[in-house]
Amino acid sequence: MAPGYQTIFEIGLGSFPWTQLLHPIPFVVVAFLLYRFSGRSQTLKAFGLIMTLVAGLFCVIAFFALVPNFAKERLAYAYGHSSVAEGTIESFHPPPALGPAIESFTVDGVPFSYNVWDTTPCFHNAPPPRGRICDGLYVRIHYLDGCIQRVDVRQ
Repeated sequence: MAPGYQTIFEIGLGSFPWTQLLHPIPFVVVAFLLYRFSGRSQTLKAFGLIMTLVAGLFCVIAFFALVPNFAKERLAYAYGHSSVAEGTIESFHPPPALGPAIESFTVDGVPFSYNVWDTTPCFHNAPPPRGRICDGLYVRIHYLDGCIQRVDVRQ
């Protein structure tokens, strides 16, 4: 990092969409407990077993849907395959109070747009009032194919 800048986002394990990957886990646990402690009821055992298998399948599907995209984006950043835009944030449009939570802005003529509620390893500004992106902020953004991989803010 260059002196005078603070990195407020960098793609990595902390930006991986863990919550999306772990959503099915409570169902696996409940289903397993239902199977394990169902006593002599064959119906509850069968339901618990089927629910465990279905929830486990959702975990596997989530894993194979999320990890390859994360690995692709993270490796592209790690190997320096990013473009860099540096300058003042202009034309900042925060998400509306109602409707799609799309936020957009430009830096040095490069347009950026993302959904603030998206579960992606790429940068998606926290919803107001916690978000750090605003008009007039001087930033350096590393990006590739619409994925903001790193955001540095001038101090």
